[in-house]
Parts: sequence; C-alpha cells; structure tokens
Amino acid sequence: MKLWQKICIYSLIFFMIVFCCSGILMIENNRKTAFNRAVQQAGDQQTSISLGIMQYVTMGRVRESRISGKNDKEYIQEYLNGRINSWGIYLEISDESEILYSNLEFELPEALFKENPPTTATYEVFSREDRKYLMLFSRIPLRDRELFNAYITDISKIYTDRDQQYSFFIKLALAVTVIMTIGMYLIVGRLTKSLHILTQSVRRMGEGNYQERVSVQSKDEVGKLADCYNQMAEAIQEKIQELENKTSEQQRFIDNFTHELRTPLTAVVGYGDLLRSSSFEEEFAQELGDRIFREGKRIEKLSELMMDMIFLERHSFNLLPCEMADIITEAIQVYEPAAKKAGITLNYVLPDRPAIIPAEKELLLNLLGNLLDNAGKASGTGDSIWVRACCEGDQVIMEVEDQGKGIPKEDREKVFERFYMADKVRAGKNRGVGIGLSICADIVKIHHAQIKLFSEEGHGTLIKISFPCYK
Repeated sequence: MKLWQKICIYSLIFFMIVFCCSGILMIENNRKTAFNRAVQQAGDQQTSISLGIMQYVTMGRVRESRISGKNDKEYIQEYLNGRINSWGIYLEISDESEILYSNLEFELPEALFKENPPTTATYEVFSREDRKYLMLFSRIPLRDRELFNAYITDISKIYTDRDQQYSFFIKLALAVTVIMTIGMYLIVGRLTKSLHILTQSVRRMGEGNYQERVSVQSKDEVGKLADCYNQMAEAIQEKIQELENKTSEQQRFIDNFTHELRTPLTAVVGYGDLLRSSSFEEEFAQELGDRIFREGKRIEKLSELMMDMIFLERHSFNLLPCEMADIITEAIQVYEPAAKKAGITLNYVLPDRPAIIPAEKELLLNLLGNLLDNAGKASGTGDSIWVRACCEGDQVIMEVEDQGKGIPKEDREKVFERFYMADKVRAGKNRGVGIGLSICADIVKIHHAQIKLFSEEGHGTLIKISFPCYK
C-alpha cells in the first residue's frame, strides 16, 4: 500500500471514529437531558397532585366532621376526575389494601415499590406496546393512613426523537465519509506530490543519472527534504567526478611512469647489448659505460621518488614546533653551492619575529629543496631566486620566486600532478621526471597548509605556502 493511500485510510478512519463517538455522545446527552427534564416535570406534577389530594381529603373530612378515611376514596375520585384526564397522564392512588383511583389503560409491572415502599420519591421506566412510560412512586401521608401515588407519563417521544437523530446522524456520517474520502484523496495527493517527484528522482539517480535535481517550492518538511536531497545529489556528483578525476590521474600516472621507466631501461639494455656484442676501443667502451651509469642513476632517482611518494601517503607524522627561519637558513646553505655553480643569485628574507609552525623538519627541508631545485632549473645564468617568510595573523607565509620562463596559463592547474613536466623536461637539459611538485603538494597537505602558484609566461613563477601557526 502506498503512503498516500495509508494517509487517506488512516486519517479517514480516525476522523470517522472521532465523528461517530462525538455524534453518539451528543445524541445520548440530548436524550439524557430530555429524560431528566421529563422526570423533573413529572415529579413537580406528582407533588402538586399529592398535595392537592391531601388538602381535598382533609377539607372533605372537615365538612363532614369526620376523622377517619371512610369516604376518602370518593374525595380522591371527585378531585382527580376533573383534572387528570385533561393533563394526559396516568395515575393510580392506592393504600395497602385497595386501589382508590386509577385511570390506567394497561397493567403496571410487578408491584416492586409496593413490596418495598421507598422512603423517598423514585421512578422506573417500563415499556408497553412499543411505547415507553415513566412511573414515579411516592407517599401521601394522611392523619390515619398512608396512600401511595403511582404517577405514569408517556415518554416515548424522547426515544422517538433519539431514534430520528440516530437515523439522521447515520445519513450525515455516510455523506461526510464520501466528502472526506474525496477531499482526503485530493489533499493528500497534492501534499505527497513532492514525495512522488523525489521518488522518481531517486529512481533515476539509481539508474545512473547523477545530474538529477528536484525542484520543490514548498517551505515545509518536504521542501527541506528536497533541499537535502539536492545537496546529497550534488555531493555524490562531486564525489563521482573526484573519483573519475583521480582514476584518470592514476591512469596518467601509470602511463607516464611506464614511459619514464621504459626510456632509461631501453637505453641501458641497448648500450649493454652493444657493449657485450662488439669490441671497442677503451675510450668508447668507457663512454658507453658512462651512458649506462647515467641511465641507471635516472632509474634509481625515479625509484627513490616513487618510494618518497609511497612513504608520504602511508606514513603518519608527528608534527613538532619548528622555527621557520631555521628551516630556510638550512635549506639555503644546502642549495647555495648549486646556485653559485649555475650562476644564480640566491636571496632570502627571514621573518621579523619568531615564526613557529607545527612541522616535520626533514619534510620541510625536502619541500624547500624541491622548490629551490625547480626554480634553479627554470632560471638561467644571472637570474635571481628569492626565498621570503613572514607572519600574517595566525599564519606563517613562505614564498619562493624565480625569474625563469614561467608556466603557460593552460598548464598552471596541472603542475602539481605527477609526471606533469615529463615530456617537456625530457627535451630539456635537466632530465627530470616531473614528480617534485607532486611531492611538494603532498608535504604541504601533511602540514595542513595551502599552496598556491602564481606564474606569468616569460616573467617567472611564485610559489606561496600558508602554514598555520603553532598553538
């Protein structure tokens, strides 16, 4: 059963239960009110009749100078014959031995009250020929005797009205049920329309359409659910795109690594086979050996870089407080001989106040060494390289800037990919493998820092890294 059907059925059942119970309580309350009113009116009339009988009998005895009740029956009949018939009630006046007056057209039920006369007025309801009667029983105390007053009145109209109300209520309930069914179908269908749209969208997403979005204008819980769904779909699409990019990057990495490894291996195998299969002069043989050694060192360097990448990905580091000035000074001292040999001027600016960051010192030295090495490869004789560090708020900024050829605009977003510079560097003088900046990006990530590249073709490159201060 669908949700909208459950809502319709359960809401309709709940409403009809409440409606029917309310109607029944109202009808029964009306009957009870009418019955109590009838009892009150009957009691008042019975009391009036009893008082009238007492007065009339007493006066009759006084007129005839009687004390006993010898002619009480006549007095009672004379008093009641002119009154009761016009009131439309039934009355029976009796004592313990005889009935003194009765206008009943039917027999009363068993003499319950006569067997156990009540001390106060009471009543009983009984039925005769599909009609309902109310009988009130009370005492009429005279001087020498006690009479019993049985007052009977027809209350069938109360129950007839109740039956008519029930009949009308049943018809009303059926009409309300039909109207509520139609109304609930339309209202719930409209309210659950958004859920239907969401269901269809989820189904399409399950079929692979991750660009599916839901447009729901309502501001209620369904609207919030649609917003959450759209956010989830956006996150899923971004994650899928990220996975696709990562898969593509991994495939490029494998292709480039295979290419990088094949080139020196082919050279080593070729030079080795040439050296093995022919006899050369010692000088030429030495040259072949040097070539084999250089290609072997290239393979060794590639292996070391690969090991560094694996180490950075799988190892966890304990970051300790380090002074940025000390790291820069040590890295400059290491790279300075290479800079002098290449005819490059090396400049550096240290922070004007203590700049302490959480770091792994050896990784930062490796990071700065890679950046200086890349800057040196991009620079020519007579160019300058600057290393600067300063404090800005709760961050420590480190910059490495060169005056090299710069990086084309279309390639700036890819410089941190592995083997990015492979083809360009193979054609150049440095014979790098294009993993250095990728390792730099991994080191920056380990230190919870951010790295940015600013470059203009023909005007050099600036690498800016923002480290969080040690707290």
